[in-house]
Amino acid sequence: MWQDLKKEKRNRYKTLITNFSSLSEAFAQKEEDDDSIVAPIVNSKFQETAFQKCFDAFAEDIANTSYDASINDGDHKYLVGIKTFGLNSGDQKIAQFKSIAGSSKWAELINDMKQNAVGLKTKKDIDKANHDLYLALAKKIATVRNERIESSKENLRGFEVTDSQVEAVYHVLMPSSKNEQPTISVGETSYKSIDIDNIQILGCTTPKNPQNFNFTDGIHEYKWTATDSQLSMKFHNKDIVLEKWPVHYVDDAFSFFENMGKQAVEKEESYSWLLEIEPYSGFNAFMGQPKMARKNNYREKRIAKIIKKYQDQLTADQVQTLSDYLNTLLLKNWKTTAEKDEMVSIRQNLIDYIKGLGNSKLLETIQSVVYRPSDELELRIPNSRQFHLKHPNFFTGTAIINSETKSCIGTKEERSFNLRFIPSKNVIKAYINQENGKAIESLGKQSTLGKWLLRDVFQLAPYEPLTQERLNEMNINAIRLTKRKDTIDLSFIWIDPDHKPKDFWE
Repeated sequence: MWQDLKKEKRNRYKTLITNFSSLSEAFAQKEEDDDSIVAPIVNSKFQETAFQKCFDAFAEDIANTSYDASINDGDHKYLVGIKTFGLNSGDQKIAQFKSIAGSSKWAELINDMKQNAVGLKTKKDIDKANHDLYLALAKKIATVRNERIESSKENLRGFEVTDSQVEAVYHVLMPSSKNEQPTISVGETSYKSIDIDNIQILGCTTPKNPQNFNFTDGIHEYKWTATDSQLSMKFHNKDIVLEKWPVHYVDDAFSFFENMGKQAVEKEESYSWLLEIEPYSGFNAFMGQPKMARKNNYREKRIAKIIKKYQDQLTADQVQTLSDYLNTLLLKNWKTTAEKDEMVSIRQNLIDYIKGLGNSKLLETIQSVVYRPSDELELRIPNSRQFHLKHPNFFTGTAIINSETKSCIGTKEERSFNLRFIPSKNVIKAYINQENGKAIESLGKQSTLGKWLLRDVFQLAPYEPLTQERLNEMNINAIRLTKRKDTIDLSFIWIDPDHKPKDFWE
C-alpha cells in the first residue's frame, strides 16, 4: 500500500509526524543535567488523524478491530490498521473479544484449560493436556475475527458491483529507543484472515497461565490472553521497515507552545445512536407477517395454487401437512407480540419440515410466501419525532414532519436526500418515511441495500435474523449520520454504552 500512495501525500504525512515528534523533549521527564537522548513520541490519535487527513482516508469507528482507516481512491481500496510501537517492542494487541468471551462456550473452554493444568508443572505437560482445547478456542477466535474482517471489507467494497479488490494492511510507525539517534521507522505488513485449516498450537505462554497460549497459521504468530480476552500478534518489527525518518528536536519546545496561535475550526453536524434490534421490523423486517393481500380470498387461492403445483410430488399425508401449515400461517392475523412469536415458531417448524422433504423448489416457493422478501429492511431513527422537530433541516433543509400530526410532509421526492455509505462511498437516493418519520428507506430498489447490509456487512444467511449476539461478534452496534454539503454520510460504528460520544442521540 505505502508505495501506491502518492509521494506528495506521503511527504506531507512525514512532515506532520516528524514535526509533532520534534517536540518530544517537552514531554520527557528528566533532570536538568540529564544529557540522555529521549525517544521520539508518536501520539497514536494524532497519527490516525494525520493519516486520514493526508491520504483522504475515512475513520473506521468499529471497535476492537485493527481497522482505523480506509482508503478508496477508485483504483485501490485499503483497510488500514494504524499502529505505533517501539521498534524494539514485542507482541502487539490486534483485537479484543470481551463482548463474546464471556459466553458459556468460550468460558467453558478457558475453565477446562485451568482445570487440566492443575498439578502439572511443566509447559510440555500442560501443552499436551490442553492441546485440543487450545485448538478449539483458536478456531473460535479465528472464525469471529475472519467474519469481522470480511464484514469490514464488504463495508468498504459497497453494494455497487466492481472489479476492485479490498486489501487490508497494517501501517505502523516505530520510534527508536532512548539514547539512540532519533528516528521513526515506517513499517507495513499484511492484515490477513487467519488460515483456520493451518492453525498450529505453539502452547501456553507460561505454566502459571495455562489459559494463555500462542498459535500460528503459517502466516502470522498470535497470542491469546484470557484475562482481558485479547489477541496479540508478532509483527517482526525490524523485518517490515520500508523507510526511516530522522527526527530533529526543536531547541525550545516550550517556546513553541507559548506562541501557538488559535485557529477556528468549523464544526460538523453529526448524530449517532445504538442499533435497536427489533424481532419483526427494522433490520429484521423480513421476519414480519407476509405482505400478501387478503382481499377477494387471495391468500386462500394462493395456497390452493401451491398445493396443486406440488401435490404430484408429495404423498397425501405430506400434502395435508403442508396445507394445514399454510392455512394456519397465512389465514390468521397475528397481531400481538405473543402471537407473532407463535407465528415464527410455526413458520420455522414448516421450513424444517420442507427441508426434510428435500424439495428445493418447494422450499423456495414456501419461503417466498411465509416470509417478507429476505432482503427487506428499514433503518430506524430513535425518538424520531423529537429528532425531526429539534433538527428539522438535517436531512433535506426543510421540515420533515408536521408538528401537529404524526405524518410526514410532502412527497417522497421532497423528503429525499443523497445517502452516502462510508467507507465505500456508494450513494443511494433515500427518503424519510413512516409515522413520525421513523424510517430511512431507499427511494429505489430496497433489496439492493438490504442484501448488502444483511449478507455482506452483517454476514447473515438469507432469512437469518440479526441478533444482539451477531452485533457483538461483528463489533457493530451503532450508526453515525454526518451532514455534508451534498450528502448525508452513514457509517456503522461501535459505541461504548458507558462512554457515549458527544453526538449521541437517544
